[in-house]
Amino acid sequence: MGSRMGFEAKFVGVLEFVTYGPLHIGGGRVGSELRLLRLPDGRLLIPASTWKGAFRSLARKLALSLPLSGIEKLAVERVSDPASKREKVVDLVEDFKKALMGVQNPLFEPGDVLEVLRRVGYDEEELKEPEDPVGMLVSYLEYYCPVGRLFGNGVHAASLRFSDTLLEVATAHRPGIGIDRRTGKVKGDVLFFVESIPPGTVVKLVMVGEVRRRGDSASRLLASLLEAVNALGISIGGRRSAGYGQLNLRNCHFHVVEFHMDRSRFGELLANPFRSDRLDLSSFTSWLRGVVR
Repeated sequence: MGSRMGFEAKFVGVLEFVTYGPLHIGGGRVGSELRLLRLPDGRLLIPASTWKGAFRSLARKLALSLPLSGIEKLAVERVSDPASKREKVVDLVEDFKKALMGVQNPLFEPGDVLEVLRRVGYDEEELKEPEDPVGMLVSYLEYYCPVGRLFGNGVHAASLRFSDTLLEVATAHRPGIGIDRRTGKVKGDVLFFVESIPPGTVVKLVMVGEVRRRGDSASRLLASLLEAVNALGISIGGRRSAGYGQLNLRNCHFHVVEFHMDRSRFGELLANPFRSDRLDLSSFTSWLRGVVR
């Protein structure tokens, strides 16, 4: 297997969505109007962070249903949600401390624990006298989490990245009403207008990623994620409970540059992956799962 900084290949994907209903990416409120996010030149903006958040949320749900086992399964269950990972590992700390002391136990293999912690930056003094075993346990599990490998976490930089999307389209204004969160009833005398991107608008996304090893849990998760988006679409932006934000995938294609390929074209294709063969969704997800092209 070829390798470049620990990865087997690089890819670029171009995904073309169509808005099923109105779309609102919040850019602030002016008077009674909720405005769309724009650049200073007036173009509408869907930030990379919006795309990443939507894809990561769906990936985490899918990861919980992947056929994983051992540490990878434990990692997805305990640390794939950035908001509550420390709280979710507290019951594992005593077994983890045993592994740090070299004691074998059903959950953690001492040699693997120490090797991984060294890889993620802990020195020998910290391993002998851990000041924050909960933090060390989180780091150890994050190392094995396929969601974190794709989208980034405390020990992995993201291997999947998204572009900003810029749009130049006419917008619509839809009325909205205020809701009393305590009673669930409509508030009197509260009327506002939501600036939105209309249904039927074509929205393009470019994603770029590196694949560490085809067929590993992160690659299989990415394949399942793309298939889910193809089947169900994806929801982004604000006011989703009011029917905003659903995008349906219309077309997509992918270009892969494998690092072990013929060196005569390697630099050319790495600089411009669009010169490589064009793969449809089925071919790309098969490739991700390790099926030979």
